Amino acid sequence: MSKERYIIDEREVELLARYEGTMAQDKDPHRYDTFEKETLADFCRMKDRSNDLFFKRYQAAREVIDLIAKQVGIDPENTGFWLYSPEVDGTSPIVKRMEEWFSRSGEKAQLKRRLQELEQENALLRSLIQK
Repeated sequence: MSKERYIIDEREVELLARYEGTMAQDKDPHRYDTFEKETLADFCRMKDRSNDLFFKRYQAAREVIDLIAKQVGIDPENTGFWLYSPEVDGTSPIVKRMEEWFSRSGEKAQLKRRLQELEQENALLRSLIQK
């Protein structure tokens, strides 16, 4: 994946702002002042492990989203679509394409059932004509 895909732009900041719970500025800036140096070092190691785990989960989730996008005809490497977060209006191009895809597959299933019914009727009519 190209490095450009990981650059945070203003639109992404705006979209992701609605997912932020407690912001750093909402926390007491002096909450760690009384901790011992070793305790702070332990906190940092724990934070690093958590960040590594979350980043791996983020990469895996992006891969799944890219696979789904490809399946419904969206090229995640060369697209103007917003794939990794809902649009400002709450919609998603992947969901729209999936709805179209499922709708078409539903129509195909109906057509297959109808074709099977017609083939059965045709077989019945042929057997009646031959009698």
